[in-house]
Amino acid sequence: MTRVFASNHGADSPKDAMAQEIALALMGVGALPKHLLAEAATWQRPDRAVTGRAEILAAVETGLDRVEVEQVVTHGKAGSVSGRLVRGGEARLFCHVIRFTTANAKQIAQLVSFEHAG
Repeated sequence: MTRVFASNHGADSPKDAMAQEIALALMGVGALPKHLLAEAATWQRPDRAVTGRAEILAAVETGLDRVEVEQVVTHGKAGSVSGRLVRGGEARLFCHVIRFTTANAKQIAQLVSFEHAG
């Protein structure tokens, strides 16, 4: 089971909380509801690009030992969630950038994820 340490940012606004939940779901912690993804959404991952709702849901990460969310920022149609993760004993920094279809954040148009040895 993945140990999760989340920031307090989720309590600051509903959009921040949703961005944090999306990022955690992309890393296999919780579920990513398919209705949040636009049909033609894209996910640029460190290893490959994924296009389409079904393909994104199939590419969700698993196998993390620990996740620490350190910062959540949302504004308008965009958000970012960053922190540290541990997978197979290796610590890494991560950032998920979320671009919504509109400022009301009902659906995700694009995801861009970064990882770096940390």
